[in-house]
Amino acid sequence: MTVNFPCEDSLRRNLDMNKFVREIPKVELHLHLEGAIPIDTVFALIRKKGTEPSIRTLEDLRARLRYRDFHHFIETWIWKNSFITESSDFEEIAYQVLHSLKEQNVKYIEAFYSPGDYEHLGMTVHEITENLIRGKERAAADFGIGCELIMDVIRGDGVDKAMQRVEQVTPFLGKGVIGIGLGGSEQKYPPEPYAPVYAEAQKRGFRLTAHAGEAAGSVSIWGAIKELGIERIGHGVRAFEDPELLAYLRDTQIPLEMCAVSNLRTGVVSSIEHHPICIYFDEGLMVTVNSDDPTMFNTDISQEYLVLARDLNFTPTELKRLSLNGVEASFMPEEKKGKLKDEFEIEWKDLFEKYKIEIVS
Repeated sequence: MTVNFPCEDSLRRNLDMNKFVREIPKVELHLHLEGAIPIDTVFALIRKKGTEPSIRTLEDLRARLRYRDFHHFIETWIWKNSFITESSDFEEIAYQVLHSLKEQNVKYIEAFYSPGDYEHLGMTVHEITENLIRGKERAAADFGIGCELIMDVIRGDGVDKAMQRVEQVTPFLGKGVIGIGLGGSEQKYPPEPYAPVYAEAQKRGFRLTAHAGEAAGSVSIWGAIKELGIERIGHGVRAFEDPELLAYLRDTQIPLEMCAVSNLRTGVVSSIEHHPICIYFDEGLMVTVNSDDPTMFNTDISQEYLVLARDLNFTPTELKRLSLNGVEASFMPEEKKGKLKDEFEIEWKDLFEKYKIEIVS
């Protein structure tokens, strides 16, 4: 089946596509709250601290958020985090991030946060989590947007610290926190040593995901699957390096939290045309669309869909499938998934009618 927009001049069609992707009903499963802070909020935090004279304008900040490679991105991530100096900052961060997502018709988010990054400033897992929950509850009341939190275990901090943080966040499980993730330098710190952390987290009821196959190869994905028992894979870009792994991912339908623009900005892929998301989608893998660190990569979830349509030739029907994949791959209870899928189906039907998208058999 082929789905096309009606014939129009190029400019009008581009304008329609920009509007269309913003109106797509969406779910985000791979979003770092600290990397999604609206840029004017980041700028305000920098100016408030007053220790970075090189950042005088928003354009200075945008220029600072350009990266040579993945290592440079991590360095910039640490620099940006240095301007978050109080645990109370996190309530406003959560609120503003969710506000920006609601404006793009995002219905539900499972958002990463990394409390360990702020431990040296005296902020605790408890304080940060409490403030994030307050912020997301305010956003739910004001915008009707759903959000659950995934605490990111930082690879470089070691297994003992990871276990401590799981212990510290456990009181919030089911009260705003839903799972744990594994972030940080994938090349330096493979997943296998964190197997006891994940086993304990699973025993306590946390849902499990981990960054794998982004900066490191397919062996990292296998490690996350076999040793950590993950339910989703963050990125998984380099799964194509192992045909056996691709077959396994297709057969098990372990979801991939894919972030195409992020991978381009950090140099994980050389060009958007070389991104393997098309291969994975065509091979029947469970692919989802996400924005990772949208402020830091000058993107957002709508732009991710636009890139897939404009540069990789995904049709509107294929975009619909991707958006529904996001619901299916979420950690929501099955009953809530069913209700959200029904809501998505209604909105997609309205979108096809509104934009006069014709289905050609």
